[in-house]
Amino acid sequence: MDRRKAREYTFIILFQYKFQPEDISEILDDFFKEYDTGKQGEYISQAVAGVVKNIDEIDKKITEFSNGWDIERIGAVSLAILRLGVFEMLYMDDLPLPVSVNEASNLTREYAGEEAVSFVNGVLGSIQKQLEN
Repeated sequence: MDRRKAREYTFIILFQYKFQPEDISEILDDFFKEYDTGKQGEYISQAVAGVVKNIDEIDKKITEFSNGWDIERIGAVSLAILRLGVFEMLYMDDLPLPVSVNEASNLTREYAGEEAVSFVNGVLGSIQKQLEN
């Protein structure tokens, strides 16, 4: 499994988390039983645990850079992608910021549609600019 596929699976797990937050350990256990993640298992575990642990800060950042959109107004797919992207940007020093933005755009295009790409890009691009300054 490569990082792109691991990121996609992480997004799917985070999407499930929105609807079953109390079951995140079970969701992860089931995932690891079903998929051979190879070297990417650590990334998936770290990203899911990191988003869950820092969800309030991540959601605050999303709200701040989405022109005040309430988290509940953001579609579940876009929100899961944004949470993953923001986590990567804030907490994963080994990933260049543009990679996180680009990968989030690709996931958004595939799972939420072209119309959602500009929103996700706008939020993550603004966060990237802030972090680079």
